[in-house]
Amino acid sequence: MAMAGQEKPLLGVVYSPRSRPWMEIAETAADVCRLLWIVEGSQFGQTLRALRKVGKVVDVEGLTPEQTIHVVSAEQPDGITCYWDPDLHRQAWLATALGLATTPIRTVARLNDKLLQREAHLAAGVPVPRFSAVNDMVDQAEVARLAAQVGFPALLKPRDGTACQGIRLVEDVTQLSHLLTEEVEHPGRMILEERMADLPQNGPYADRVSVETIACDGHYGHLGVTGLFEMMPVFRSTGGFFPADVPADAAEVLFDLATRAIQALGSDFGFYRTEIKLTPEGPKIIEINGRPTGLTPTVVKLASGVPLLQLSMRLALGERVIVNGPVPCDRIAYRYYYEPPMSATKVLGITGLSALGELEGVRQIDVHKEVGDSLDWRKGSLDKIFQVTGTVDSYAELAEHYAAIVNGAYVTYEHDLPDVEAMASETVA
Repeated sequence: MAMAGQEKPLLGVVYSPRSRPWMEIAETAADVCRLLWIVEGSQFGQTLRALRKVGKVVDVEGLTPEQTIHVVSAEQPDGITCYWDPDLHRQAWLATALGLATTPIRTVARLNDKLLQREAHLAAGVPVPRFSAVNDMVDQAEVARLAAQVGFPALLKPRDGTACQGIRLVEDVTQLSHLLTEEVEHPGRMILEERMADLPQNGPYADRVSVETIACDGHYGHLGVTGLFEMMPVFRSTGGFFPADVPADAAEVLFDLATRAIQALGSDFGFYRTEIKLTPEGPKIIEINGRPTGLTPTVVKLASGVPLLQLSMRLALGERVIVNGPVPCDRIAYRYYYEPPMSATKVLGITGLSALGELEGVRQIDVHKEVGDSLDWRKGSLDKIFQVTGTVDSYAELAEHYAAIVNGAYVTYEHDLPDVEAMASETVA
């Protein structure tokens, strides 16, 4: 950290269109560091001009890895970070090349490849669903092997998938054969895994949670457990809340599992979000992300005051960031993603959000779609209509907010169904 009168340290941010909003990053960095935006310029329009106002921009598009290292090194950054999973590779090898603090490259490979991640966990004895790689050449023997090894129901996922994209539920051998031979372009880039059994539904809460962790100097500091809302078909996230309604002894079990899961990936440094499925057989790992994800920095800060995004910057700059959780919280904070039904193909209308915004505790409503925008459920959580961020004082009040959001008639859609005209006029909550 810079002393009084010294220039603030320089943080390189590998930045792409799906990263956290540039304004949020800039506002967070204001009291911590200067910013060096590492970008591929053609991905941005006027945003480049905005980035130059809040830091220096280095355009690495078209450069070889050696050239990229050269131009970034010339700026002498004190740390390098990123805020989108596909950017982790560039962040890690740049930081490694420059001798800066980073998650190990091998760990990043496991974070961004679900098969490598599953294999590492299985080898370490960390509980995971049954799984198998899929061979690129699919015939009857390959389908039979997959069915025998994984069973049904199963999930077919892209190995490098993000934001719940491209996940398919597979009920039987016939459906698996059709997907792999008729719909999936590159079967070898997929993983088939067990569709883990559910626990009884608990109000608006899913039988999934996530553990938020800062690893530093071999210390795994778990900030707490984030509760998650029920998913929209097919397995699209609808957000969550912090802290989860989890007893202290159960939280410790989840903390221990998260520590073991991160260690199995070969890292004792970085920010991690470990998503866990609570099954009748006990908790099992869904996946681990290696960055402060989506709603996490916002809900953690609203609930506890802990500036998670700022801590991620300080960690990348080489500061020793140690947290011993669960962190105390004055309230419960949530963010809900309003996802369209699978049949929706276009937004026809959005109404009533102003009334929703008047609900006590609602902090912000961000609209991500406009009337006329197309929709595709295959884009996962990236095709949400709007999101609601709020705080409440109890889980009973949280349930009330949840009901007001999911039961409200806010959006009308055009649908891809036989009776399109009738469905187009239907308002879907």
